[in-house]
Order: sequence, then C-alpha cells, then structure tokens
Amino acid sequence: MFAKLVALILALGACGGGLLAMRQSRLQAAHELAETRLRLREHDERLLRLKAEIAERTTPPAVGAMVASLVESGAIEPLVSSSDEPATLRMAPGPAMGEWDELNPVSLGGASR
Repeated sequence: MFAKLVALILALGACGGGLLAMRQSRLQAAHELAETRLRLREHDERLLRLKAEIAERTTPPAVGAMVASLVESGAIEPLVSSSDEPATLRMAPGPAMGEWDELNPVSLGGASR
C-alpha cells in the first residue's frame, strides 16, 4: 500500500512539474512576443521621424537646386520636349564599374554618412 501511495505522489508531482514547465514556456513566448511588438513599434516611430525629417529637408527649392547642380556637373541631361509634355531628365553615361569606388558620395542638406 505504501508503494502505491509513493507511486501516486510521484506521478502527480511529475504531472505538476510538466504543467509548470508548459506554463513557463507559454509565459516566455508571450513575453518575447510583447518585446518584439515593442521593438517593432519603436522602429516604426523612428521611421516616421526620419520621414518627417526628410520631408523638412527636401523642399522644392532644394530639389531644384540639386537638379540644377546635377545638370551643371553633367550627371543628368535635360531633354527638351517638342510638345506640351513636361521636360524630363535622363541620366548621363556613368563611369565604368571599377571607377564607382573612387567617386565621392553626394551630401544633401549637410547630412553626412
């Protein structure tokens, strides 16, 4: 009789331990999901701030000045339209593939890399 009671206590203890382990893994998964959602929200907020900052810096006069400097440097060529269509821009022939490393990046609005 004593052996049956010990076996029953051990079986119930094992079941309880298993249930506690399952509960702990569910809690850990829920915690990781909440952390991921928080991190995603922070990234979205940062993205919106960056978009707003880009929108502040990219005003029509600034874009016009940038296009004018690109036309003057020969990076793009303006195409003159023969009809009522607006004029478009075409990229000028660029450097060979090996020369890209030697080019300096264009900074917009004083922003640096």
